[in-house]
Amino acid sequence: MPDDASTLDDAELHAEFVRLFPQGWCGAEVMRELAPDGWTASPLAAVYHPSAEQEFEETVRIQRNIGLLGRRPDAPPPPPEPTLEEIAAEHVDSPYEPERELQELVGRCLWDVFCDNHDVVADDGRQLDLGSMRAGGGFLAEVVNKQDGPKPATRPEPPDFLMKMMRGDAPQDERTAAFMAEMIKEMVGDGGYTYLDFYMGTSMASGRADLTPVYAMIFRRMYALGMDWKYHFPRLYAVDLRPLKKQLDEQKQGDEPEWESYDPSESFAEDREETKKDEELAELRSKLDEGHQEAVEAARDRPPPATVRAYEAVYGIFPEGWPPEG
Repeated sequence: MPDDASTLDDAELHAEFVRLFPQGWCGAEVMRELAPDGWTASPLAAVYHPSAEQEFEETVRIQRNIGLLGRRPDAPPPPPEPTLEEIAAEHVDSPYEPERELQELVGRCLWDVFCDNHDVVADDGRQLDLGSMRAGGGFLAEVVNKQDGPKPATRPEPPDFLMKMMRGDAPQDERTAAFMAEMIKEMVGDGGYTYLDFYMGTSMASGRADLTPVYAMIFRRMYALGMDWKYHFPRLYAVDLRPLKKQLDEQKQGDEPEWESYDPSESFAEDREETKKDEELAELRSKLDEGHQEAVEAARDRPPPATVRAYEAVYGIFPEGWPPEG
C-alpha cells in the first residue's frame, strides 16, 4: 500500500475523474466515440443484451466450473446441463437503455483499469489509489452518483428472511444498527449506485463483446492527462486470519488474567490444531504458487488481455508488467 505522500487524496481523486470525463461516463462525446451508429447497433450493447447462444455458453460454463469445486462422494448427481433449445425458449431481451447501459459499462471498465491490483500513476508520479477492490467499487459509485446521468435500474428487494436477519428482532446497539443499515443500503440502494454495481468490473460479462474500444477510450483520456498504467497479472493469495482472531479474542477477554482461563489439556489440543493449520496453510500456498506459475506461462503463449492491447494501441508500447513474470 503506497503511503499518503505518494498518492492523491480523495478530493484530488474526484477531481481527476472529472477531468477524465467532464461530461460524465455517458456524455455525448463518449457515446459518439464508442457507438457512432447508435447504441442499439453497437456490438458493446451485447454486454447487456446477450444472445440466447451467449446465455447458453455462460450457463454451461458456470455449471461446469461449480462442478470442478469438488463434490462429496455421497452427494446427489449434478443436474443435467441445459440445452440451447431450453435457453432459447426462455430467452427474452430487455428494452435498450443506451445512456444507463453505456454509463455502467464505462464504470465497470474503469474498475478493470484502476482496480484489480493494477496501478495508475498521475503526471506528477503519485498514484491514483482507489483502495481495495471493494473500496474501488465504492469510489466509482460515488463518482457516478455526482454526475447527471441516469439512475441505476431498480433493485429487487432481498428475501424477507434476509432482511429480518439483518435488521434483527432484538434491539441493536448504535454501531451494529448503523452497520446493518449500510449493508441494506448496499444491497437495495437508495436511488444511487453502490460498490456492488462496479465490484469485479466486467468479469461476469467480458465474453459477450470485445471491450478493447472501451479500454482504449479510457487510456486515451489518461494519456492526454499524462497518466500511466502498470499492469499486474492476477494472483490468488491465502490469507491467515488467525492473528486477527487472536486480537479480537484478547479484546473480548479484556483485563481478565490469562491464567484464570488457562487449561493445560485445552492448550495442548490448541497447539496441535495450530500446527495442523500451519501445515494446511503452507500446502495451500504452495499449490497457489504452482498454479500462478502455470497461469503465467500459459498467458505468455496467448494474446494479451484486452486492457493490455488497448494500452499498447494508445501508448505505443506494452505497459510495465507485461509480459508477466513468474
